[in-house]
Amino acid sequence: MSALLTIFSLTTLSSVLASAAPLIFASIGETISERAGVINLSVEGSLMLGAMVGFAVAKTTNSLVLGFGAAMLAGALMALIVAVGSITLRRDQVAIGFVLALLGVELSSFFGVPFVRQPGPSVPPLPIPLLADIPIVGPLFFNQDIVTYLSFALIIGTWLWFYKSQPGLKLRGVGERPSAAFARGVNVTRLRYAYTLIGGALVGFGGAAYSLHVVLGWSHRHTSGLGWIALAIVIFGGWHPFRVALGAQASCEAPPAGLGAHFEQE
Repeated sequence: MSALLTIFSLTTLSSVLASAAPLIFASIGETISERAGVINLSVEGSLMLGAMVGFAVAKTTNSLVLGFGAAMLAGALMALIVAVGSITLRRDQVAIGFVLALLGVELSSFFGVPFVRQPGPSVPPLPIPLLADIPIVGPLFFNQDIVTYLSFALIIGTWLWFYKSQPGLKLRGVGERPSAAFARGVNVTRLRYAYTLIGGALVGFGGAAYSLHVVLGWSHRHTSGLGWIALAIVIFGGWHPFRVALGAQASCEAPPAGLGAHFEQE
């Protein structure tokens, strides 16, 4: 009985780690944007649009790579609008982001109509030989798929970039003390644009990860609420990659029918 409970617990934890990947991408993406001094409140709409675009392109082209790439482009374009409005035009970035969040949700519903409840491709499992056989650790961390592995790498890579690299120091300076960074010769505007686009692309990737990796397929309001959750996680995580990732894990549950369940909501 204890062995069965252990297997069940490991399976559940493994599913939770995998199902948290979309939220990790969205939360880390927003963390990067806000660290650069741009609050991108369009996360809810960008995540939804990324889920729709990613699934639609992957189904149409039968290519997961193109699906994820298209979703990243959609997220980056949404972030670009926020960047132009707030950095160049100096408008209220909160208002711009909120309007785009609503717009992204509506656009996803409008253009996603032909793909509602349609079967499509999904990210296949990719266990790592030998490492996946390690007791406890193996099933949790090395018996996943490429999206989950990338989420692990993103957490560690973002932390190293923020706190262990010279570009990361500039990034934090641009967000926290832009005038001091400018005095040291840093192009504040260019860096803010770059990191806002990177953050938006990661949010779009997170949307595609949801429809191609966690709850397969597309339906109206597919990722409803996840964007707002990501924004809350970033704040309560103190804009620190590890704390943000823990918040994302704590906010997720394993899908009811296991990882890769199909969305049933209209």
